[in-house]
Amino acid sequence: MIQLSPEARLTIILPNTNKALSEVIKNATPEQLETLKEGKDIKSLLTSAFQDKTTASKSDQTLLDLLKNSSSFKNIGNFSDSLQSLLKEMKTSPEMAPKVPVLENFLKNMISLDPQNLKKQIASSGVFMESKFATALNKVPDLIQNLETLKSLLTKIPTNDAKALQNTITSLLTSSILPSASTNPQSALQLTEGVKKITEILQSLITKTDSLYSKEVAALAIKLDQSSTLSEIKNTLSELYGTLLSSKAPDANSLLDSIEKLLKTLTSTSTNELSTFSDELKSAIESNSTKEIITIKTKLSEFTNPKELHTETFIKEAMESDLKSHLLSLHEELSQSTDPSGPKLLEQADKLLTQIDYHQLLSHLSSSNSIYFPFVWDQLEGGSLAFKKGKEKKFYCEINLKLKEYGELDLMMGLYDETQLEIQAHTEKSALKALIQDNIANLRSLLIQAGLTPRSIRVFERSEAHTPLQESYHPSEGSDMGFEVKV
Repeated sequence: MIQLSPEARLTIILPNTNKALSEVIKNATPEQLETLKEGKDIKSLLTSAFQDKTTASKSDQTLLDLLKNSSSFKNIGNFSDSLQSLLKEMKTSPEMAPKVPVLENFLKNMISLDPQNLKKQIASSGVFMESKFATALNKVPDLIQNLETLKSLLTKIPTNDAKALQNTITSLLTSSILPSASTNPQSALQLTEGVKKITEILQSLITKTDSLYSKEVAALAIKLDQSSTLSEIKNTLSELYGTLLSSKAPDANSLLDSIEKLLKTLTSTSTNELSTFSDELKSAIESNSTKEIITIKTKLSEFTNPKELHTETFIKEAMESDLKSHLLSLHEELSQSTDPSGPKLLEQADKLLTQIDYHQLLSHLSSSNSIYFPFVWDQLEGGSLAFKKGKEKKFYCEINLKLKEYGELDLMMGLYDETQLEIQAHTEKSALKALIQDNIANLRSLLIQAGLTPRSIRVFERSEAHTPLQESYHPSEGSDMGFEVKV
């Protein structure tokens, strides 16, 4: 596992060491190199580990075209097979054999595939190594941002409890433990205790909802819109008045004044004044910050482990479960080894690192998360997964497999409204298309059992025309990384 000093951790991402990038640049034409130079983007290729890309530059597209058309990556191979070959050779070396068990932990059989194993394999694949460093470096700044946001939201709640909590947050933000938490374990511990205290108070505050934001007022707002007679409208307004008398929300006094005026002057079931009040009431109800506060509370719960706030501890634990970290360590040892098998092992380790670098580069350039197929499967010659988030909470997944018996299989999936799923499959061979079609009923049943609604499942041979779903997988908006990996 790689070891980092405080000075080294800030320079861990070195784009010029990306092996896939180096290979791609070799094949660039003078015109393409000029585009890349103008884009000034080469040096920032892997900085997406520290920030999301929001726009795709011209140099990005040029590099992506080079990457996809590079002969070096046409047959990149099966990562699991490459890793197994490396381990087989390592077992014959007395010097390297002790390191085999650690690397073997990253080989999981396809039989063990389930949601948790899939997420774990993706997180430990090495493709996200740099993002783990970014997470470590941003832990305390993220905490500060969440506390500042919470403090701002609390100003909208005119209660003594909310004001007291604002003061507690201010004390924590101005304390000496905050800036030292990332480097001092004791400060990290004290900081997490402070965060825990805030979340406990916050939970108590959430349960004390102002009457304006109560279920009663929400129900009366609906009743007001549905009332058809003048007497019903006035009775509903009277009920609202009585309920809002106890409210301390900023909008309460204005609403009470409007109700008083309507009760005195309202002579019709349909007036501009009544419509304006209804809109005013709905707007006041929607201004409730409770939902946002609940979201912040959930985020704050992620900062209650002192080990995660202390940068060196976080990085150490993250790297223990990261394949690229171990491969880099192995590569360094092999470079200095006098073992006769060293050169061959070094070549194999280099190949694995290039495969990881390829997916990191592809992820950056295509504004998605691309990864090799992270499971051992006898039928697999090669494979990759790609995840992307689109607009309005739509998620896309593309799986590209090359199977020994059935040839290539491309799967595209779109998830929307949390449970609605569309699947499109493209097969190289008609036999695989027929096999999938024969089992669609079983697939539908399994998806429904998993809480998903298969809106459509379509299977095509590659020679058939593409459909809108395939086009929707490549939306025009910028990056919004779609597969969340928490370390």
